[in-house]
Amino acid sequence: MELRPFPGYENHLYSNMAVMSDDVKRHKEAQVQAMLAYEQPEGMTVEDRFIPGPQANQKLKIRVFKPADLPKAAPMILDIHGGGFVAGSISLDNARCIALAVRVPAILVSVDYRLSGGENEVSFPDPLYDCYAAYMYLYEHADEFGGDAEKIGLHGSSAGGNLAEGLALYLRDRNEPQPALTVMNCPTVDTAIEESMSFQQLIQLKMGPNQKALGAEASYLGGYDGTVPSYYAFPKFCHDVGGLGPTMIIMAEYDTLRDSALEYGQRLLRAGVPCELFVAPRVGHTFTAAPHPYTDFVHDMMAWSFKREFGLLDDLIKK
Repeated sequence: MELRPFPGYENHLYSNMAVMSDDVKRHKEAQVQAMLAYEQPEGMTVEDRFIPGPQANQKLKIRVFKPADLPKAAPMILDIHGGGFVAGSISLDNARCIALAVRVPAILVSVDYRLSGGENEVSFPDPLYDCYAAYMYLYEHADEFGGDAEKIGLHGSSAGGNLAEGLALYLRDRNEPQPALTVMNCPTVDTAIEESMSFQQLIQLKMGPNQKALGAEASYLGGYDGTVPSYYAFPKFCHDVGGLGPTMIIMAEYDTLRDSALEYGQRLLRAGVPCELFVAPRVGHTFTAAPHPYTDFVHDMMAWSFKREFGLLDDLIKK
């Protein structure tokens, strides 16, 4: 499939090429520099805090973004970064957290969940439990943040989108407070990525190794053992998605994960779950990490959806 990048996203798209070359390395370096180059708006505060984690004596790091002139009892959004379950950090989402915090406006909290693999042999469900601990901490300590416990949203990109939806399902099944809106941004929801048309169309953008046992999905699961994964780990395996709260799925035309996310969104709609599906043209996986006017447009859309579900647009109701 021929790639024709959205003008201005060349570094981002070509940095996702599966075959490494000097040209791809150059695009990757430029993309990383662009991702980390952001400005903190005047009056915004950014604070790192530590909260209790799900395990004994565990300290969980969160980063709190508060824009200037927040109203009392402001909405809150928990952000879950990407990185294929095995990489990434809260710093990856600084620009996105700032963008959403200002646009809603809301208190944005990014969680530094444990990554899979490594010396500590972390795997599912530990990362999910970290995200759950952060979400419940926001709910139970909303007043301390200056937030509203009844207005909490979720945003996650790539693996973070998986964790966000896994968390929404976990909360549903436990009859605990549902997010006002869950935004999955280029999420991975399935392990059978190779079976999708988007994977076959975009083989030059294939993510991960050829050996399944060495992939990020296997690392997150702690290895394959012949059993069907928990649907908290990969939501595609959930046989009943009914009862979830409002959902928004952002997809990219040039993303091998596009069709699995689209199929999952269609299932949500068939189950009566309020769901927005948006496929961005000629951009690649997690394109909103790239600074660009079109990225701003997509962040505007996310903000409108959060505001709608937070009840911040009720003054537009025609009586």
